[in-house]
Amino acid sequence: MRKKCLHFLLALALLLPAACIPDKKAQEEQRQEIQGLKTEVIALKEQINALKDQVAKLEAGQQQIINLLANPPAPPPPPAAAAPPPAPEPFTVSQLLKEKERLLGTRVTVKAVPGPVVVHRKTMLLKAPEGSVEVYFGDLPDVKTVNRLTSTTLDQPLTITGVLSPPTGGGGANLRIIAEVVEF
Repeated sequence: MRKKCLHFLLALALLLPAACIPDKKAQEEQRQEIQGLKTEVIALKEQINALKDQVAKLEAGQQQIINLLANPPAPPPPPAAAAPPPAPEPFTVSQLLKEKERLLGTRVTVKAVPGPVVVHRKTMLLKAPEGSVEVYFGDLPDVKTVNRLTSTTLDQPLTITGVLSPPTGGGGANLRIIAEVVEF
C-alpha cells in the first residue's frame, strides 16, 4: 500500500508541473492585450498634453483680456465729419422743359413763381415762355402746407421737390411734378 501511495504521489508530482505551465496561446493573447493597453496609454498621454497646451493658450488669452480691461487703449480719434454734398441748384421751369427727356422719372427741384392754383384738384401751374409744368401737391404729408397753398395768394417764388413725370389728362401742361416738399 505504501508502494501505491508512492506511485500516486509520483504521478501527482509529474502532473502538477504540467498543470502549472501556461499555454503558449494564452501567453500570446496576454502579450497582445498588454501591447494594446500600452498603445492606449500613449494615445491618452498625447491627448492630455494637447489639452494642456490648449489650456495654456486659453489662460494666456484670458490674461490679455484682463490686461485690456484693466488698461483699455485710448479710443481712436473720431473720423473727420464729411460735409454733406451741396444741394444742387433748383431748376427753372425753362431749364426743366429743355431737359425733360433726361429728367423724366427722376426727383427734381424747381424754383418758380406759381401761376393759377386749382383748389379742387390740388394742383398749380408753373409757367415759362416754353410751356408750363403742372404741380400736384394733394399728397403732401404736411396738411398745413396744402391748406396754405389753397388758401393764400402765392406771389413769391416757391421751391418744389418731387418726381417729374409726363402729363396726365388734357390740362395743357407739358410735364407734371408729384410734389414731395414745397418750401415757401
